[in-house]
Amino acid sequence: MMPEFQGRKRSRRACETCRELKRKCDGAQPCGTCVRFEYDCIFSRTPGRRSRRTTELPVGLPSAPIEPSPISPVVDSSHSMQTLSSRLRSLEANSGAAFLRRLALRIDANNAPRMHAFAWNAFLGTRSIVHAPMSRPIFDMISEGQMQDLANVYFERVDPIYGFTNRQDLNRQIRMRWANRASVHLEDAVLCGIAALGYLFTHVHPEPLELDLAESARSLLEPRTFDLPSAMSITAWLLRVTYLRLTDTPHKTWLASCILMHMVEAAGLHYERAQESILHPSRDELNPEIRKRLVAVAQHLNTWASFDMGRSRITLGNTPYTFVPAPPGDNTVEILELLPYSSILDPERASDVSELEAALTAVLQRTHTLYPSILAQCNLMLCLCRRLQSLNMAFTGPILDQILSLSSKGTQAAQAIVDARSPWHHMINVPFQVICVLLAIDTLASTSQLKGALRCLRSVAETYNTDATQEALRTASLLLSIHQKWNEKCASNLGDVLREYPVTSGMESQTNPSQIVDDTTWLDDLLGDLSTVQQSDLDRLLNPGPFWEFDGNGL
Repeated sequence: MMPEFQGRKRSRRACETCRELKRKCDGAQPCGTCVRFEYDCIFSRTPGRRSRRTTELPVGLPSAPIEPSPISPVVDSSHSMQTLSSRLRSLEANSGAAFLRRLALRIDANNAPRMHAFAWNAFLGTRSIVHAPMSRPIFDMISEGQMQDLANVYFERVDPIYGFTNRQDLNRQIRMRWANRASVHLEDAVLCGIAALGYLFTHVHPEPLELDLAESARSLLEPRTFDLPSAMSITAWLLRVTYLRLTDTPHKTWLASCILMHMVEAAGLHYERAQESILHPSRDELNPEIRKRLVAVAQHLNTWASFDMGRSRITLGNTPYTFVPAPPGDNTVEILELLPYSSILDPERASDVSELEAALTAVLQRTHTLYPSILAQCNLMLCLCRRLQSLNMAFTGPILDQILSLSSKGTQAAQAIVDARSPWHHMINVPFQVICVLLAIDTLASTSQLKGALRCLRSVAETYNTDATQEALRTASLLLSIHQKWNEKCASNLGDVLREYPVTSGMESQTNPSQIVDDTTWLDDLLGDLSTVQQSDLDRLLNPGPFWEFDGNGL
């Protein structure tokens, strides 16, 4: 009698999530797989014989009025599970952290890094550890001259990318505020936010004054959260969300960005003047272009914080996506023109492969100029690639060349930002995600770019020596090590086969040599000088496309 092994027994039932993802289910409620990966564990009721007979009844036959048809919940459950599975795939592909986790599990489930927002920015909240920030009046922290200098840094480094303030208005506001120090005003939150960003972009290591400025802005804003929002309060909140995106954790940034979006809606900033209605609140007199930019930059920050966290984003109807031509040096419009493509990635939207491919092609063909803008373009491209890869789409031919070209351009832009000591969040996020996507593509051409991306990560970690940057560098190196060991195991398996069945120079048989097909000589020629094969040629050989894409006299 064969011994029975408890570990090999199959569960009598499996949850719908494990069925969809083709994972082993232990049948518990919730099952171990769903607990481990934090999925919703749902078991559908399997229809019995009575339900199967019910499906065969004629359509016109009335059902018993006592109970509903038993097939209805089964159909709804199946449809809802398909929707849930599709949404989970989209959420995981949008999130760089989830994509990294799934990629590592695919390579080596035992040594995969934990689920964590690696490389989200260079600090992840550690700047506030060196000093306990204090809220103080802005006059007690900086002089009018210092405020003007920090504002100049802001307009030189930040405003060209996130431009939603008027420089002339701010200069006038600074003069008037220092001329009248009677009491604390809400506009102080705007000044503190701009000054904190100015300090961030001029100091590699955190200064206590920077943290006090950021804390002062927070202490002015949060107690007024339930007040009716104004253009001033929304501007101050947007400055705070920008600072959090560059320095703090994803959770704080996402929460603050959601508050900001609700304030935008409450103020009615997302409505055009032509759409005025008695339902819309009265608004401050605001420059129409500044109003559009406030809404669009807020939407941009909330969208990507939501994607990265795998959480819901706040969507507003009538969001303006058309902008007037920007003056030279203002590249905010380049960032905001990416919003329509970002909205396609919303997990609540059923975007098909053709729509995602069209968006990827459009993003790849765009021209961005400033380095932070290039990184935003590259980040969107990487997310589109992750979504398509989650749908089992492979990249070949010209589209792969364009992906690798923009990935290389993004890595170079990140290095330039590090050299300029401008701590934009994507300076570490993009190289890290480039490494993940290159490993997922896994061709000779893609793996040849890994060295440059890892070099950039090391440069970030050396310049901004924080726990976040060191952790990102270690994780990327670990991922490469796991991938290398996996490839070495594959190569070892191939070596074992070739040692038993070595490559021969000819066909050793008793067949008449004249009967050998001449077309097989190409293999001998290839083996004769494999070193001359270009990477793209070898990738095409090992990863061929559909037969109709081949050149020659075929179909």
